[in-house]
Amino acid sequence: MTDRPAPRYSIVTTCKGRLDDLKQTLPRFVAQPDAEVIVVDYDCPQGTAEFVRRDYPSVKVVTVTGQPMFNMPDARNRGVAATTGEVLVFLDADIVVAPDFLRRAAFPGNARAFGIFPPDSTNSLRGSCFVRRQDFDAVGGYDDLLTGYESEDLDLYMRLRLLGVRRVVLEADAVEKVIEQSTEERLRYRPKNDLRRQFLRGQLYQLAKESLMRATGRVKLDRTARQHLMARVDPQVGALFTGEKDFELTMNIPDPYQRGLLHDWEFSTAITVRARKKPSSDG
Repeated sequence: MTDRPAPRYSIVTTCKGRLDDLKQTLPRFVAQPDAEVIVVDYDCPQGTAEFVRRDYPSVKVVTVTGQPMFNMPDARNRGVAATTGEVLVFLDADIVVAPDFLRRAAFPGNARAFGIFPPDSTNSLRGSCFVRRQDFDAVGGYDDLLTGYESEDLDLYMRLRLLGVRRVVLEADAVEKVIEQSTEERLRYRPKNDLRRQFLRGQLYQLAKESLMRATGRVKLDRTARQHLMARVDPQVGALFTGEKDFELTMNIPDPYQRGLLHDWEFSTAITVRARKKPSSDG
């Protein structure tokens, strides 16, 4: 008896309180050729893991417990750990794909690229993407410090571009529809802060991180370095969001080179990231 070859695609989806949606979308995921499906039950109160194991035994289930709040980056990273495919496909539980989704999406799997849907797609679809496993690993996967609606997808794409991976646009008709959800539903297991404030936090952090990585030539930061950076961003978010105070963060980067006769000197580069709320045009 020989082992089955690994599938080309690994479809990763996550669920926390979205089982009704998953019941509509999972059959299409499972029907895709040359693909495995991984469902991450992220402490879902609806019994997602039990449902999937019972009704879709071919699907791999990753069960996460003790997580009352939903952390999308962490959930997706855990799903990736169970994959075997060459190309990762990230889809939310509310996305109904076409029966021939993988063919229609037309992702150039042999190219050094990542694929997203057109910029005019619905906001719920913009977090869906195709990316080669080796590129995903090279940039460290999703950043699990981005726990709310803080653009964890844009953060991943930024690091892929720094790695030299080009962006390609997937065919929009590969997706039939996105199941609508209210803002209340979106925030049920997320931070209760204003969505714009959450996005602002993510963008400040991403800008600081990108500036640091460009200056140092890195495409991946370890968790300690990321936590230190976020700890410097967080105290300023509230005052910036209300317009009370501008944001300013300066990072000092030690010079890594030996400077010949100047061995007893220290050199560094300073990078400053700034942001401000534009003055109101009223009056």
